[in-house]
Amino acid sequence: MSGKRQKQMRKEQRMSSNEQLGCSSGAPHLRVENHPVSRNEQQFPPELSDRQVSALPYLAAAATNEEGARMAAISISTLTRWRQDSVFRDELRRLREDAASLAHTELNGLALKSMAALTSLLEDPNPRVRAQAVRIALDTGVRVGETARNTRRLNQLQKALTLLKNVK
Repeated sequence: MSGKRQKQMRKEQRMSSNEQLGCSSGAPHLRVENHPVSRNEQQFPPELSDRQVSALPYLAAAATNEEGARMAAISISTLTRWRQDSVFRDELRRLREDAASLAHTELNGLALKSMAALTSLLEDPNPRVRAQAVRIALDTGVRVGETARNTRRLNQLQKALTLLKNVK
């Protein structure tokens, strides 16, 4: 086997192992999925092109438009043009809302788990640990109460604004 062919094979092996590790050129990067999203995996509006459907998960997961465009391998000008289309814009918003909802659900689960751990600390034999657990539990209770009151107030204000808009 020629030296050139051996060198090419080593390069291909490095690239293959980097792909398995989620790396390129030895540098880690964010990989949203192992393969592009197909229309069969999720229901996407038929008005969207295959290229738009493939880019949506990257754009929804990115912190900025620039990062999303880079991950989706599209230009900013393409993204800007796509975002002018209401169908694309609505689908991107839906995906982001789904991700936020999932994160919210996970946070609620972590909060419940944390409260269970805190409850067990209220029975700890060490009085300092028990006192700190009581402080945390009381502080959390006060914050939850304040949040609930503020949420009710916001809902009342939104209803009042809606009524005022309807009067005009």
